[in-house]
Amino acid sequence: MLAAVFGILSSLLMFAFLSSRGGDDAAVNDALSGGAGAKSVVVVGDKPINVGDKITDAMITVKTLPLSALNIEGYFEANDRGSIVGKVATAPLLPNEPVVAARVTTFDGQNTIAWKVPDGMRGLSLQVPHEAWIAGGLPQPGDRIDVLGITTLIKIDPLTGEERPDVISGFVAQDVEVLAISQKLLKSVPNLDAKAKAAANGSTAPSGASASPLEDGETYQESISITLALPPDLAAKVALLDAMEDDTGQYRILPRQKGDSAPISGKSMWSYEDIFPKTR
Repeated sequence: MLAAVFGILSSLLMFAFLSSRGGDDAAVNDALSGGAGAKSVVVVGDKPINVGDKITDAMITVKTLPLSALNIEGYFEANDRGSIVGKVATAPLLPNEPVVAARVTTFDGQNTIAWKVPDGMRGLSLQVPHEAWIAGGLPQPGDRIDVLGITTLIKIDPLTGEERPDVISGFVAQDVEVLAISQKLLKSVPNLDAKAKAAANGSTAPSGASASPLEDGETYQESISITLALPPDLAAKVALLDAMEDDTGQYRILPRQKGDSAPISGKSMWSYEDIFPKTR
């Protein structure tokens, strides 16, 4: 408590001393922020910059900030301003927010589907015969979903010859990223500069942030296809399900709550008997 009181008194005495010496506001601010040597002139956003925006000189400016506020790596100083112009934002930038290397990249056509597929994944497109199969067409690029498979076959009892429905429902894939709905792609820009730097250092590059390309209130009720990012083995399984006739095999897209990446616990496959148990 005493230390805090003495600290406040010291600041007030310093303010009074500088004022009595005719110091201006800048001098007072320098004293309270640790002196001129504790600041740096850095490049910051001058207006909101969205993912995928090509940065122009009018979008950025320079600002003097205390080094204590620059607790991030890769910020650009004033003389680096020209090197930022022409790059593309991989994450949203706000006004007065320092521009950092991890949020901008050299643009080399990263707006095609091939750049949206995560490492080790494959992009699989599914035809959508009924909007109910994809939650009314409401999922958006960037959402996470589960794929539920349903097959309807006929099972014959070897003793009685009785035919019974052999209906199975189960989760084929979980926590899957939606890359595109119809012709709407996930709006993301992979950071080529970060990938090149990571490759040179033998580390892993951060992935670019993404943002939905939807306008407020826009939905996809008229969707005809959905493109998912799947491991090769699961892509083959989902494709096999998609290739079945509708009366034999179907799928359902189940959207996940934002941020929910937990695997489904408990049972993940059900049969006709689970719905209608046999009666004795």
